[in-house]
Amino acid sequence: MLLYKLFLFTYPKVAKWLGLFNQKAKQWTIGQNGVWDEIEEKQKQLSGFQIIWFHAASFGEFEQGLPIIEALKLKHPQYKIWVTFFSPSGYLHRKNDPSVDAVTYLPFDSPENAVRFMNTVKPKLIVFIKYEFWFYYLTEARNRQIPIILASAIFRPNQIFFRWYGGFYKKMLSLFSSILVQDEEMYELVAPNIKKTRLFISGDTRFDRVFQTSRELNSIDWMQLLSSHKNIIAGSTWKEDEIILFKTTAHFTQFNWIIVPHHVDEKSIASSKKIFTNAITLTELLKNGIKHNKPIVLIVDKIGLLRTLYQYAYISYVGGGFGKDGVHNVLEPAAFGIPVIWGHNDIKYKEAIGLRKNNGGYHIKNEAELVLHLNELLNTAGRYEQVSNNASNYILSNTGATKKTMKEIDIQLDKP
Repeated sequence: MLLYKLFLFTYPKVAKWLGLFNQKAKQWTIGQNGVWDEIEEKQKQLSGFQIIWFHAASFGEFEQGLPIIEALKLKHPQYKIWVTFFSPSGYLHRKNDPSVDAVTYLPFDSPENAVRFMNTVKPKLIVFIKYEFWFYYLTEARNRQIPIILASAIFRPNQIFFRWYGGFYKKMLSLFSSILVQDEEMYELVAPNIKKTRLFISGDTRFDRVFQTSRELNSIDWMQLLSSHKNIIAGSTWKEDEIILFKTTAHFTQFNWIIVPHHVDEKSIASSKKIFTNAITLTELLKNGIKHNKPIVLIVDKIGLLRTLYQYAYISYVGGGFGKDGVHNVLEPAAFGIPVIWGHNDIKYKEAIGLRKNNGGYHIKNEAELVLHLNELLNTAGRYEQVSNNASNYILSNTGATKKTMKEIDIQLDKP
């Protein structure tokens, strides 16, 4: 408890100081300063409606919760959906999302904020996504007998819950009405710390999300400006990925290489152009409007296109695996039934490990391994079809988490 209180005391101060140099920290501080005005305004708009509150740390966790939100709105349209974020990357991308009824930051955890938030929003049910643990909010919900579900939860043995000094955090697990974990291994890890009547295996709703997205094909008009050659699409790339990719393009000039950097601000795009010296940006492509007859390297300098772009890939690459935080979303391209390649840092990413164990993709350590796997996919008879089918089957075999989560939500909503 002491460590948690120390964290709550120091985090806002550190974020305010970092905001002098870091845009994300600055946005978080600004958001927290105005959070109650926004919450009270949203409450006025939803006055008289029953609320189901979803909380997600950031953009990725919201994507994980979106299939549940959509299923809820179909089955229980009488409820309004209120979503809170901790991170600016989630809030700023989704603050005007039409699939929900209110989006705000979550006021920083404290006894006073928890009471005020519950008094204002008055949620009928609370759903936290993946791994959010805020003690005072959880405690206040339990005191008010508001059901709170942790959905698509992910746990690892090295987390503080399972250390000898993690008693306070183990207590937080017991505050949830239900915890829905992704697999049996996680179930066995959590089971000693919570009543088994509150613990279930549901799977991961991201599989439902990417499967659904892959079936909702929307064409991209500007793809017609590229040559008819096959495309290798590299998404969410960082500098480390791009250096390797640039070297690899020289070996495979028969492809259009479409690079979608993780950040598309002016500085990041300028950095990408310094690496891909032979590339043009999407903005330049659209400005010229010229149909290309030969393969090109294209840097996509606009947001919101990657998920749809993957449908045009013959082979995909997912960035992040050469950075400390690890690989980004390998499920999105896999859902289109195409081979996926990524950097080696995937140890914390169960879905990436599962994809390569099911031979639907590869992780690599360097340029030589990327070239090796590309040659294998292109030149080994039947290999491309096999890996593509494995990727598609891996997604399909892991769908269904939304249905299992909705079953538990219905149980909690039916309680008096």
